[in-house]
Amino acid sequence: MDDFRKIIYGTLIAFLATIVVWVGFLTISGCGFTVSCLGAQPKVERTSIPTLIPATLPAPARFVQAPPVAQTQSVSTGGIARPSNPGGVGQAVNLSGNADLGRQIFAANCAACHAAEGKGGNPNPGSADGTIPALNPIDSTLINTDYKIYATNLDLFIEHGSTPAGPSPTFQMPAWGDKSALQPQQIADVIAYLISLNPAPASTSSVPTAAGMQQMTGAAPNVEDMRPSNPGGPGAAITLTGNVDAGQQIFAANCAACHAAEGKGGVANPGSADGTVPALNPIHTALVDMDYTTFATNLDLFIEHGSTPKGVNPTFQMPAWGDKGALQPQQIADVIAYIISLNK
Repeated sequence: MDDFRKIIYGTLIAFLATIVVWVGFLTISGCGFTVSCLGAQPKVERTSIPTLIPATLPAPARFVQAPPVAQTQSVSTGGIARPSNPGGVGQAVNLSGNADLGRQIFAANCAACHAAEGKGGNPNPGSADGTIPALNPIDSTLINTDYKIYATNLDLFIEHGSTPAGPSPTFQMPAWGDKSALQPQQIADVIAYLISLNPAPASTSSVPTAAGMQQMTGAAPNVEDMRPSNPGGPGAAITLTGNVDAGQQIFAANCAACHAAEGKGGVANPGSADGTVPALNPIHTALVDMDYTTFATNLDLFIEHGSTPKGVNPTFQMPAWGDKGALQPQQIADVIAYIISLNK
């Protein structure tokens, strides 16, 4: 009997011990070794903050600090428009611009603000007059019969940019040159295009001509006087952009023997009317024209087709460099660019 009682008691004790161990295991698993049992609270699954799409709408005006008022231009003592941003003249004014290339560059970079062909009319909220300035016609104070001065007036805006007058203009003129968004040759091309849209009035000091380096007899020059003796029209060179540095080398190799270094002239030409080969630096004023293409044409006809100076038996004649294939169109364009650079 005692043995049976021991078995019963042993079984109960083992059962109770098992329950105590199990409850203890669950308590430790849920609460750990703390009496507060915080570990028994359900865990919160946290996820990373998703990437937000950048805002595209402007911030409310109350959150935006108004920019300081800036002026589109400062006016010099001569009354010529100037950009608000400081800076000097860039390299572009020393390069020959191509108006056709400039038209393409303008369409790709400038027409969005200044409209097609620079006609203007696009709104500019916050600016003094409410519109982006037109470039066709352009501000009359920028126009000059001297091509280099005219180019300089435009170059300053393109190189350094400008902020229009007004409390908060939406659009500003970018600093295309300073930020290297356009290279000097591209700026020169755009300048040439803008000038072609706004040609300067004919200068009273020069006579527009069809072409020429004809030797003069002393009479007042006119179109016929300034044409070469050999017939022919303009060549392909006037449609190309000349390189002044390359033209200087070609001139030194082919032209300086007659026209002297840098075209200074003074070389004797026995049998000609005035006894010397014409100087090209300075060149006869009747050949100079503020329109680059006209000036280039005046020179090109002589280089293409040549000419015989007036006189009984001139020793030297102007060769037909183009007709004889002695110079290629690009070389002629380079020489033209060099001669024009000597007469600016």
